[in-house]
Amino acid sequence: MGNTNSNNSSSTILQRWSTGVQDSTSKQIQISIDRPNGFYFAGECLTGTVEIPISHLQQHLRSKNNRKLVEFIRQQSLGNDILVELVGNATYSAEVDVAADSDGHATHQVNVCRQHCFVTINQDIEETSIQNDNQLETPFDQTTNTTSSSLDAQDMPLTLPASIKGIFQLRIPDELPPSLTNSRPPSVEYTLELSLSSSRSRYQIPILLNSKGCIPCPMSDIELSCRTARQHDICLQARLSKTFYRPGEQILVRINYSNPQERSIRSITVTLLQFYRIHHDEYRLQLDGKEWVFDIATVLPQQEWFGETLLQLPSQPLQGSYSNQFAGTTQRIGCELDYRIFIELNEKKGDDLHLTLPSINVTYQT
Repeated sequence: MGNTNSNNSSSTILQRWSTGVQDSTSKQIQISIDRPNGFYFAGECLTGTVEIPISHLQQHLRSKNNRKLVEFIRQQSLGNDILVELVGNATYSAEVDVAADSDGHATHQVNVCRQHCFVTINQDIEETSIQNDNQLETPFDQTTNTTSSSLDAQDMPLTLPASIKGIFQLRIPDELPPSLTNSRPPSVEYTLELSLSSSRSRYQIPILLNSKGCIPCPMSDIELSCRTARQHDICLQARLSKTFYRPGEQILVRINYSNPQERSIRSITVTLLQFYRIHHDEYRLQLDGKEWVFDIATVLPQQEWFGETLLQLPSQPLQGSYSNQFAGTTQRIGCELDYRIFIELNEKKGDDLHLTLPSINVTYQT
């Protein structure tokens, strides 16, 4: 079994992380997408634009001759040199032996997505690069060179645009596991990467990928219930009114216990948890919770007790439930994301009593 990583923070379920750059030139390369928050569902189309400085292209094409660069672009060979790729990697920790690291675990990374498309250059280089006799203003912010009108067309100076702009469209594969941004395994991270065939550098921005969850079935309003009993005849029971919920919705939880021997009950705690399992490595995040504390010094034990509370699901970009599926381009690993409600009863003299309700389904589907 793998290790279990817990987090009690519920401020942001999916987080953006800063874009990495490889060198000073890459700071001038811009990758923009149609959704500023970088939030997409599996199966959707992602569109965007790229902007690459001419100086960067000259450097990697090893050409300082403007005319040669323009001719190269006119041949429409540049588009095949600019590649945009959606890359997804899942990281998990697995037990090996005590020699692996301090806690006997080794970290593994599995590629779960590698989907690419080519960039289409969306500007006419010929019109913007060659001055005509009327000295028409180019749409680019570029200072033009002066020349004698006696020069023939072949010798006319060229004014290159400050940058090359292009567009791309990429379809995100279906059934990809949702993002899990975590400082340690397990994690699932997606990046949109731009690469030039003439350069070893790759320039990337983060993408947040989500699952839409399951389509609610006609019986989605069926009640969920579960009960557990232990010695001293204490019986703990909890119920939910339905199984499917949407992000931002409240979950009504009804709890009761029977205590025929009137044992002293200190407290009852109910917690809404998100579980994300990658291979055998599990991450859990507390989303909401409620605690009842009983004053056993002044209140006599009760034979029966009833209580209810509302637990709050965070709003978008909360991940939708992701049923146990296998993902990976070279190695297949199991991935699962679900939501559970955990209840704990604490007795004054005795072991705690635990109850976990069946998983609920969080969905964006209608």
